[in-house]
Amino acid sequence: MKMKNSTSIVMILILILAGGWFVFSSDNNIDTGNTISDENNNNAQEIVLSQKGYNYEDAYAEAGKPIKISADDSVYGCLRSAVFNINGKKYSKYLKTSNDFLELPALSKGTYAFSCSMGMGFGKLNVK
Repeated sequence: MKMKNSTSIVMILILILAGGWFVFSSDNNIDTGNTISDENNNNAQEIVLSQKGYNYEDAYAEAGKPIKISADDSVYGCLRSAVFNINGKKYSKYLKTSNDFLELPALSKGTYAFSCSMGMGFGKLNVK
């Protein structure tokens, strides 16, 4: 019986480490929000993500303006790490505090789906 318990504990630790590596590792194809220059930050609109159940609440933005995204206190767990795939480019950032921002370029009108880093929670950014 002791062998089964220790095997289970080792497997759980491996899963936790693998999950942590997945969330916090850096990928060369990920833009962590550094695409908007300082002179454009004054024109950026700020969007605050909220969580409803296991998903994000729909977010809204204006077309043609850069976007700075943060998360409020209702967002927890892996949903703090928002991931956008826009025109084949991945934008992702862990939004630990309300002072952390994921910056997106100006977008055209449309609906942009996004998810948490684990692909379990989803949301929509509606650009009008």
